[in-house]
Amino acid sequence: MLTAALLACICNIAWAEDDEQLEERIKPHFFADSAPASIDYKAYPSVKLANNHIKLNGDDWKELAEKYASASRGESRFSVVYLGDSHIQADFGGSVLRRCLTDKGRYAGRGIIAPFKLAGTNQPTDYDISLSSPYIASSLLRTPWSTEMTFTGIALQPSTDDFVLNLRLPAPTKKLRFHTRGNPLTINDIVMDSLKVPFSTHIDDFGLTVAEVGQTSDHYNVHITGNSSTVIGGIELISDSTGTVVHSIGNNGATYSSYSLIDHFGSELAALNADLVIIALGTNEAFGRTTTEELRANINNLIESIKLYSPQAKILLVGPTECYRRSYVRKKGRRRSRTQVINQKAATMARAIRLYAEENKIAYYNHYAIAGRASAMRSAHLMSKDGVHFTRTGYILWGNLLADALLEQLQ
Repeated sequence: MLTAALLACICNIAWAEDDEQLEERIKPHFFADSAPASIDYKAYPSVKLANNHIKLNGDDWKELAEKYASASRGESRFSVVYLGDSHIQADFGGSVLRRCLTDKGRYAGRGIIAPFKLAGTNQPTDYDISLSSPYIASSLLRTPWSTEMTFTGIALQPSTDDFVLNLRLPAPTKKLRFHTRGNPLTINDIVMDSLKVPFSTHIDDFGLTVAEVGQTSDHYNVHITGNSSTVIGGIELISDSTGTVVHSIGNNGATYSSYSLIDHFGSELAALNADLVIIALGTNEAFGRTTTEELRANINNLIESIKLYSPQAKILLVGPTECYRRSYVRKKGRRRSRTQVINQKAATMARAIRLYAEENKIAYYNHYAIAGRASAMRSAHLMSKDGVHFTRTGYILWGNLLADALLEQLQ
């Protein structure tokens, strides 16, 4: 087991080796373009629709498709974990994937939410979390961590034993599941519109506190007693015991190795009971010194951690797209100027992930081959000015395309 000091040392070494445009990737600026309500694929001829398929590479998804069908009939629960970097953290594409999968089936809840804003980073816009107590916060790529790190890549440690979590939620929720480290939380009261509402609590098989509310709402004040060791990583929103849930877990600047540095990552992720884990990483490796051999080892470490504790889960790897990187040009007699050039290493990383998936019989979604050239994405207003992230329209387009490819296999 790695100590906190050793973790901090490793993280700082990783930062030193992968520091090209690091601050830009950790603190992305998402441009609030006016995304269309619906996406017409014909409006984006540069997108390679013929490639929009999941290649199973010899894996068998028949049982996974049966699980999805069962959940859609209201007979069971189907859980998807969408794990990645800044492309996932903002949840633009994740929200589309969630909507598409539950439109075709039943909605089991929003899934896990994390206190990104309280940790000083961008947060999905469909919920808000505030805390009555002073607190210490940690986020995955801001090292050394001031607290223990949880599997969501966000950690919040209240400074007082008693505190209130104010939750504004995207939809009425009847069950709250608190993903924490330390002793389980004690729920004292749940207040809605200044009135206490009936609720019951229990500690589940994963040692997590679960509160079931007698009167569903989209706004709760949860009065909690913890202790000095309590660290909050996220709150799972459960609307139904059957149907499909899509959990988005993303962290700006994350790589495969970032999640492997979290102690107990696999065992904590197992609490989400994932049937399918979608891993969309590789962009940030394209900005550092990571070799293809190191990337393969990092992929293997993360997948082994997941499979050890969630052996039932299928894995889908998603490769990065073509992107730009900064370049500096100095002309004779002139000051050095900054420009953007194609980041050739993105293709190398995408190919390494694809080959790993093929060799290990893991499903792969070739986002690089689907998205096309970065210049075409930019011309179509799908890529943001930084050349790394997408516009909101871009994320919505990619979310729809990934959902189409998934549903092709699941149905």
